[in-house]
Amino acid sequence: MKLQFKYAGSSGIASDLGHSRVAFATNVLREPSFLEGDLARPLVVREGLAALHAVVVSDLKYRPKDRLEFRAWLEEQDRKFLQSLALKSEDLRAELEQKEARLEELRQRRRARLAPFRAARRQYFEHVWTDQYELDWILDPVITVHPDELAFEAFSRDESSYGRFAMKYDLFRKIDAFECGTTNVDYSTRLYRHLNRMRSYRDTRFDVSPSGFSVTSGGGTHAEKKIDLPESWVRGFLQVQSVMAMGLTRLELAPIDVFNLVRFVRRFKAKASPRALRWELEPGRRAKVVFEPWEHAIELSPAAVYEGPKRQTIRTWGRRRLRILERLVGSLEGAEVYLAGHGMPTIWVCDLGDATFTLGLSGWTDNDWTGESRFSLLSRKVDVSADQLAATYHALRAPRFATPAQLAEATGLGEEHVKSALSFLCQAGRAMVDLPGGVYRHRDLFHSPFDAKKELAKLKAAAEEADPKAKAARAIFEAGGARLIARRPVQTGYKLSGSVRGAGARVRPLLHVDHEGSIIEATCTCAEFEKHKLTKGPCEHMLALRLVHMRRLEEEA
Repeated sequence: MKLQFKYAGSSGIASDLGHSRVAFATNVLREPSFLEGDLARPLVVREGLAALHAVVVSDLKYRPKDRLEFRAWLEEQDRKFLQSLALKSEDLRAELEQKEARLEELRQRRRARLAPFRAARRQYFEHVWTDQYELDWILDPVITVHPDELAFEAFSRDESSYGRFAMKYDLFRKIDAFECGTTNVDYSTRLYRHLNRMRSYRDTRFDVSPSGFSVTSGGGTHAEKKIDLPESWVRGFLQVQSVMAMGLTRLELAPIDVFNLVRFVRRFKAKASPRALRWELEPGRRAKVVFEPWEHAIELSPAAVYEGPKRQTIRTWGRRRLRILERLVGSLEGAEVYLAGHGMPTIWVCDLGDATFTLGLSGWTDNDWTGESRFSLLSRKVDVSADQLAATYHALRAPRFATPAQLAEATGLGEEHVKSALSFLCQAGRAMVDLPGGVYRHRDLFHSPFDAKKELAKLKAAAEEADPKAKAARAIFEAGGARLIARRPVQTGYKLSGSVRGAGARVRPLLHVDHEGSIIEATCTCAEFEKHKLTKGPCEHMLALRLVHMRRLEEEA
């Protein structure tokens, strides 16, 4: 996917003794959106944007070391050793040592002569890294102006971390003007360094506008970017919304809990497996977090009492990414962590007073948000027509944020149809889940106009191609290979037991689904579940059993 960005000005910060002005230049190719105001708490903004920068540049995937220089040195040592074996005469050996010393002297002179060249080359590569690399590869953060907040969103370079920094308007001393919309902002590593100069003793002006710091005249362009964006980046950005809409295990943390976890991650690095972060949860008791392989347990504060129905242990990996939260610890007023399950994503919501920072982490660093994980399969969608999708989109676009119940009242559709339509909109990049706010928000990730028929056709075609499990489950269901053995209603929905015959022998899936059909818990006796659990999404046997259950519900209605 090719994206184009054009900026009439540049983002930056200008300061004197008593005043600062922070200006973000927006993409002039997107819908016009802006905000102008004076910050009341600039330090919160500084730390929040620093954490967002840590997400943008995060790349913790394993890459083998480049050993070319070491191998060249090793070959040279082998050559010298073999050469010395052939020398039987002491005179020849002494002559060789004399020549080797002379050769080393010449090498030192050569290094001194080339030192200015190498310094210039190093400066050039630093320029390429900080400027040209950003122009060609780093996608500028997405910024959305809402009626109640200003939000920045970004995805990490290794596609395993998602960050959203939302600034409530109470964070501003005054707001002169704003226009709702979604766009990108001019962003660079140099801007990040400048943002660190924000201070609380300066009156800080905060502007988001197409002009930014104007550096051209006559309507010229400051910078243009053309990025060939990987499809995996887009899918990962959108899969985050599917996880946030799931039924997640919630824990409330105190600031000291976040501090203790981040401090331990910073001080210790495991050199051997296992490296999991193990959450031990027991109803009515404080949660424990165990760092493997040391088995170092941190009992969380009294705020972190687990209120779930049963005891469980959840292991997650990639804990080094928690260092993204380092800059936020000093401004924290509280935090919440949402756990999806064993080896599955974790969502951290940090309360900064009049701002929130949401950090989404995949199950482990090398398992990015795209990979083979299909979290959207865990939620059940009813069939939605193009007219229903368009009605939901426009009903959400008018107020910019709403709950499913409010949208159902505005559109006249059933709440289940509205939730399915919202799920489609999230996958299309037209909406997002605001987990701390408990609402859906309008957010057009791309600037192409919305066409409900085209979007729906594209999503269904992509689902068939990208989700072979859903296609296989439909084939099992239509062939009569899935049988519902027991169905027990519980407070949160239904517990199902069944027998499913797929390509091999019959297996026994067990499901816990809510009243709308979304999977809360699931197990299966198939080989795929035994190996991967739910880290790669539900297997086709679970999906086929859910189809049987949903048909039974329709017959009873």
